[in-house]
Amino acid sequence: MNFILRILITGISTYYLSSFFPWWFIIFIPFTLGLIFKDNYISHFLSGFIGVTISWIFLLLSIEYQSESILSSKIIEILKINSINILIIITALIGGIISGLSSITGLALINNFRKKKDIRNYRFN
Repeated sequence: MNFILRILITGISTYYLSSFFPWWFIIFIPFTLGLIFKDNYISHFLSGFIGVTISWIFLLLSIEYQSESILSSKIIEILKINSINILIIITALIGGIISGLSSITGLALINNFRKKKDIRNYRFN
């Protein structure tokens, strides 16, 4: 349940806050979720990755539709990419990787301050 909740919080907040803040602001949302929720590293990476990747795909498609491909057509000429769709996928994957690493960083930071239980398999009682 935490996994799906983290994906939804990351995706929705990234989609709406991207119009007010610079692109690198996406690192703060999964970082904060990494501090709040306790789970394993793979789950945190995937929730940050999936949330930002999906939200950036929708955000980039809406920008592409509104601007009628003016800027992206010039970018694919500079980068020598075949189509605009590949540019959107590459951009969304880069954002997803950055967000996933940010979520892992938040979890690793809070794990340094959490007290670990000493688990013993034997008892002296």
